[in-house]
Amino acid sequence: MTFDTDTLKQQIPYYLTAEDRRVLVDELKVISQGGTAEYLLSTHHDSFGEAMLQGDGWRGFMLFSFNSGEARSVRGLILSNSCDIDPSNPRDLPARVTFAPLVKLAAYVDLLRKSGISQERIEAKIKAIKSQKTTNVFYIPAGNFLSEDYVVRFDEIHSMPVAAHSDNSDRQKLFTLSNTGFYMLVLKLSIHFCRFQEKLNRKHVPET
Repeated sequence: MTFDTDTLKQQIPYYLTAEDRRVLVDELKVISQGGTAEYLLSTHHDSFGEAMLQGDGWRGFMLFSFNSGEARSVRGLILSNSCDIDPSNPRDLPARVTFAPLVKLAAYVDLLRKSGISQERIEAKIKAIKSQKTTNVFYIPAGNFLSEDYVVRFDEIHSMPVAAHSDNSDRQKLFTLSNTGFYMLVLKLSIHFCRFQEKLNRKHVPET
């Protein structure tokens, strides 16, 4: 995935100051070129307390195995919009939080090796992932309560009631994304799920 500076500027929210906009564009460009991944995590994640924000990493999500049907508590990245899972917002029905499991980068590399991919291809894949150029994978560097690098796959998504997560004794915030990390996530989610340039004409053509 490549980032054009003009395209990035069009996506930056209006409420950021001119300086914040400049820093954000510069940092997104550096990351996409394989630069400093530490820009992705906020150094002040505690300032948001127990608030659940889009892009947060948390313990205490419940994942149900497709093969066994068993449930287990996992770490995950919140994909839901922050407002949609805010308990202070009134709801007609109980809110659910959508998340993707956090996977250790080392474990992801092991899966690639077991699939028979050559070491050269694996190294190229990991380089692309760390540069955020792989559209279905989001890279998260070690930091805050993460002792090593992790990845999230956008094609492995789950949900659970917000209240159930709040009641889970394993619940703990692991990190909050920085402004740069958040907008990188939003850009990647929009590309992964909403590709206007899919080159498929859905107009009905009557059979002859």
